[in-house]
Amino acid sequence: MGRKNFSIRKLLLKYLLILLGTTFFSLLLFCLYSVYTNTKQIEYNNRALLNTYVYTLQSEMDSLDSFNQELCYNDYVFRLLDCGYYSGKEKVVYEYNLKNIIRNQVPPYGAILIFDDSGSVSMYQFGSLFPAVLSRHMYQLKEELKAYWLAADESQTGTWQHYKNDSFSVLMNARRLNNLYVCSLIDLNYFYLPNDTGSDYEHLEIGFYDSREVLAHKDYLASLGIDADFLNSGRRPAFLSRYLIQTAPIEGTHISICCVLPANYLWNYSRLSIVLIASIIVALCGLILFTFQSISNALVYPLNQIINATNHLAQNQAEEFLEKSGSNVFEFQTINDALKDLIHQKIRLEEDNRQEIIARDHAMLQYFQLQTRSHFFANCLKSLYSMLENKEYEKMQRMILAFSNHLRYIFRDNLKLVSLRSELTEVNDYYNIILMDRSRPILLLQDVSPELMDFQVPPLLIQTFLENSIKYNTQSSQLLCFNIHIDKTTLEDIPVVQIRLCDNGTGYPPDVLKKINAAENNIYEDFHIGITNLKKRVELIYKSGFSFAFYNDPSGGACSLIFLPLENMTE
Repeated sequence: MGRKNFSIRKLLLKYLLILLGTTFFSLLLFCLYSVYTNTKQIEYNNRALLNTYVYTLQSEMDSLDSFNQELCYNDYVFRLLDCGYYSGKEKVVYEYNLKNIIRNQVPPYGAILIFDDSGSVSMYQFGSLFPAVLSRHMYQLKEELKAYWLAADESQTGTWQHYKNDSFSVLMNARRLNNLYVCSLIDLNYFYLPNDTGSDYEHLEIGFYDSREVLAHKDYLASLGIDADFLNSGRRPAFLSRYLIQTAPIEGTHISICCVLPANYLWNYSRLSIVLIASIIVALCGLILFTFQSISNALVYPLNQIINATNHLAQNQAEEFLEKSGSNVFEFQTINDALKDLIHQKIRLEEDNRQEIIARDHAMLQYFQLQTRSHFFANCLKSLYSMLENKEYEKMQRMILAFSNHLRYIFRDNLKLVSLRSELTEVNDYYNIILMDRSRPILLLQDVSPELMDFQVPPLLIQTFLENSIKYNTQSSQLLCFNIHIDKTTLEDIPVVQIRLCDNGTGYPPDVLKKINAAENNIYEDFHIGITNLKKRVELIYKSGFSFAFYNDPSGGACSLIFLPLENMTE
């Protein structure tokens, strides 16, 4: 069974995550518990406040009911108005006295009405919270309530009833003495605690509801998604809902009161605890991260330096590592020095290996040079001898000059690049030698972009194909044309120089075309050795980024395409 590999950095990171996770979730649970206990405390406070609302409302209801009974059955003026034994002047005095009584008794959020069935007595007083702009609506409410009680059964008097119209939602209680009524009411939308000024009241909103609908503050409750069905269902909001709600019934009525506290108040109440815990979490996580980073640097630094040194060597950027591998820690610097020695040793070995490769490539190129056939030189010497016999001294001089230039060119270091201008000069020298040695003329056409004249190419790149065209088209009776076209282009979105060399001869034989288009060629082949030689030399010089293509033109003749990278490799 093999050993299982693992990373020290990943192991440290694993322990760090476990520590951070444990710390985070522990503090998070504590934070949630703190919020939970705060919420429970708020619920307790709200319940006490809700009980205060209920007590205040029921006390107000009892007070108004007692007032109604006292006025109806014990007040002398009220009884005189009911009997009708008074003059017009006395009636004004009686009504004035009653108005003063109800004005002093009416609560700010309520009203007291006195009326009879004949309409001869009618007075009312609304509390201070009712705005003057609602005067018309208040009068309308008085008339509606008068009609309600005149039509009501005797059993309904003395009990609290609910009445609602478009403007008001009220609890009302009425007493009757023969034909004279006194009705006290409390508007549920205006009801409030007398000391509703403390911080516990600022964010609280109350509402009233019965089994069918919400009776007061309906719009606010609807904005929170609260309706009568939810309130009567007994369900309560989830822990993280938008509000906290509590309810209680109002004794002696069929309605209930609800107390709603928005979630933003809960946040304000718990904000200090949450911010404190969050600060502790951030501080602990920062301390743990700092500790981890310090330990990681101490334990993983040697491994990182070895990895960095390996990567820089793989990218041939050893100098960058050597410049930046200093440390103030003695132990770390010892490791850096050892790595520097190792890198220097590897650089020396790579340089030795490179020199061996260069020497091998030179030896290979020398072998390729020795493959050059000697029949061309022999033919040149025969031509010179013939010119000497015929005393063609001037032609002989031109022949010797062109021939010497050709020899100087072909025996240079073939691993060095030459300018395209030099290669074309060699082509012209070779062309002139052939013209002087050949009875049939040859047409040489050149179309070369001027900006590429200094472009570096391998020597004999073009001359090789010109030589082959002349060598393998000796039997043709037509004028031999050799066309050179060189320009810039792109190959697979990479800028290259395209060299197109064509003639109008017999073209490549099918078996030869197959061999020279193959990726690998036999360097010991006797046929078309010049092309194989050239392909090997280009491969040694450029390594990559070049390509060859050979084909026969449909109209006749051999065509060769050479693509060289626009960025030359130079020795």
